[in-house]
Amino acid sequence: MRLKLLFFPAALICLMLGIHYAVFKSFMHFFQISRPQVKINLYTAMAVLSFTFITAFIALHWRENLWTVAYYKFAAVWTGFVFHCLAAAAAAWLLLAAARITGAPVSAKAIASTTLAIAILGTGYGMWAAFHPALRHVAVPVQSLPESWKNTTLVHISDLHLGLFHQKAFAARVVNRINSLNPELVLITGDLLDGMGGAYAENVTPLDNLRAAHGVFFVTGNHEHYVGIDKSLAIIGKTPLRILDNEAVKIAGLEILGVSYPGLADPAEIKNLQPQKAPGSLRLAMFHTPTEMAENSTDMQQQHNANYWRPNTGYELNQKLEIDLQLSGHTHHGQVFPVNLLTRMLYKGRDYGLAKINGFYLYTSCGVGSWGPPMRSTGRPEIAVIRLVEKAPE
Repeated sequence: MRLKLLFFPAALICLMLGIHYAVFKSFMHFFQISRPQVKINLYTAMAVLSFTFITAFIALHWRENLWTVAYYKFAAVWTGFVFHCLAAAAAAWLLLAAARITGAPVSAKAIASTTLAIAILGTGYGMWAAFHPALRHVAVPVQSLPESWKNTTLVHISDLHLGLFHQKAFAARVVNRINSLNPELVLITGDLLDGMGGAYAENVTPLDNLRAAHGVFFVTGNHEHYVGIDKSLAIIGKTPLRILDNEAVKIAGLEILGVSYPGLADPAEIKNLQPQKAPGSLRLAMFHTPTEMAENSTDMQQQHNANYWRPNTGYELNQKLEIDLQLSGHTHHGQVFPVNLLTRMLYKGRDYGLAKINGFYLYTSCGVGSWGPPMRSTGRPEIAVIRLVEKAPE
């Protein structure tokens, strides 16, 4: 058990050391830095900066105060920037190799200066984008669409991560944007709170003003567990949000199944669920990760780890329960380039957007907020505006 607990921080330290070394070594080469004292200073900075995020994480969880919050914010911004620098270094090496192959008279310094400038601009744009979500309109074809749900608006949001970066004012802007759409339903698929800390009770108060004709529904994500699941549910329970904890609810021919993170040990855990879907009705599932909702395991830690590193994208339960649409989040579409390449690989291309899988649809939101680096360089965060449309006979 102790080895398992040590594995993640050890792996993170090795990863961050490797990324920093690749970035610093590359740009020292590109800019021909050879003076011994300058190299010593840069390698010292590299070593110190490699540990900023994990030490900030530890300091913040030890004691949240003005200094640890400021240190965490610096570490978070730096971490996002260094990932962009890694992409810039890789691009510079590729461009330099292409220039040498073609014989183009371009210097390594000129190439590196250009890619580094793009990394800096990308970081600036990403920090702006993280606080300016876009509306994403999504049409989902479904069989036997109930008359009461034709030409209606469902809003799906995920991963607000209300905490140290995304606070009360941000939540208020999101709520106002959603209310302007006059939705029939608002569906929130987890990570409403951010596990890094913050004034949670204050940050969620704008949700008291969230309006939808048929209600606002919520299922937990992994960050509700990081905050403490009892604490999270107590805070969210004071808002008008209806928490679906492995529960089914019917609304005018639409059945919503809310599955709590990290998933079910047995489908029988879903309260009020009928074995067969009623003819002419619609079944919609809410689950935080774009994965199978049940793993037939009572080991929740094992299921949590699987959702991260060995995600089950078989969706057998969805087919068994005749799910028409599953709404998920969690992946942030990688959030910071080039992490989206990793999430795409792990989730087999289902880390973002609408996918048709064996007769049902999965929509994975890239989320509204951000975790760690307060930036979005893989695309704008989103409020998904879902319209259900009649599916043509096949």
